[in-house]
Amino acid sequence: MIGPHTHEFEVTPWPFVASEFADALTTITVLEDDAPILLVSHDEEDGMWQILCGTTNEPEDGRLTCLGCLLELDPTLAEIADLPRGWEAYRDAVGEPWIREKSVPFDENDVGDDEDAGTED
Repeated sequence: MIGPHTHEFEVTPWPFVASEFADALTTITVLEDDAPILLVSHDEEDGMWQILCGTTNEPEDGRLTCLGCLLELDPTLAEIADLPRGWEAYRDAVGEPWIREKSVPFDENDVGDDEDAGTED
């Protein structure tokens, strides 16, 4: 759990429906190495925000923080604060426009499933 703290925003008023202290997933590279935020996902099931750099998918690199801390790091997140559940936004670089699209549901049955794998003609 994240302890009590305050935020100072360049953006006012608070743009998200969720609280500035709402949990958000990010990566160690965003928090500690100043990696740019290039991918944002608003999970359909639980409304969790995933605010990512796209440099790592390793579970051990994941970090739980709050939306307010991430908005302090990147005020352009305000541009996608209205992203609906089940949608994601991405960009190629900071300063580029956010591209929004509906997230493709993850299907565990599709992982490693290749129709042609192991077949011979």
